[in-house]
Amino acid sequence: MIKQAGSAPLRKIWILGAGKFGRLALKSIVRHLPEAEIILVDKRAMEVDIKGITFFCEDGVNWLAEHMGEDDSPDMVIPAIPVHMVVEWLKTKGAGSYNIAPVPFPKHLLPRLPHPIQNGSSQVYVSHADFLCPDNCGEPELFCSYTGAERGEDMFRLLENLNDKDCTSLVVRSYQLYPGVGGIYPEDMWNLFDSVHNSPDRPLLIATACRCHGVVDSLQFG
Repeated sequence: MIKQAGSAPLRKIWILGAGKFGRLALKSIVRHLPEAEIILVDKRAMEVDIKGITFFCEDGVNWLAEHMGEDDSPDMVIPAIPVHMVVEWLKTKGAGSYNIAPVPFPKHLLPRLPHPIQNGSSQVYVSHADFLCPDNCGEPELFCSYTGAERGEDMFRLLENLNDKDCTSLVVRSYQLYPGVGGIYPEDMWNLFDSVHNSPDRPLLIATACRCHGVVDSLQFG
């Protein structure tokens, strides 16, 4: 079942990264949710003097792996760091449960992906756009807010259907919170953790995606 961001009050939000997109997310959330308890994490030291904001100078993924429990999680996590947060959290959190190794992304699947860009041999970025999207996109359901053209299949659904005989695809959806601000429900990350533990012994494609964009890592779990 697809959940909708904003269907329940968000009272506790964690933002990982205080660069351009982290600051945009912080500004938008403070404006729309002035009573929310917000934790901002960045490995660069900085002064944050805003009511309701607690700052931690730490690596975002390590901090998340240490502090987010299944029964003690924020309402939403906003990833604003230059890594595939879900995969890096999975590697860190699962280090004591299984061995995780990158494997080459299946080349025969690339033609099924819109505008794929490979980052090394095991990671692929995908997008319905062949242009730089505006920071304040509202992610309409049926069309591109920039061109007005009809959008293709939602990226998170397209990637969910990327399964074949050689690999299994597991997708965590990024939900639009406000224009230009996307977040992930911790419940979905824990569901992924359980799915990985119970998956067959073959490569997994672990993806995070919204309606328009996504990142996919090809990994072997043993």
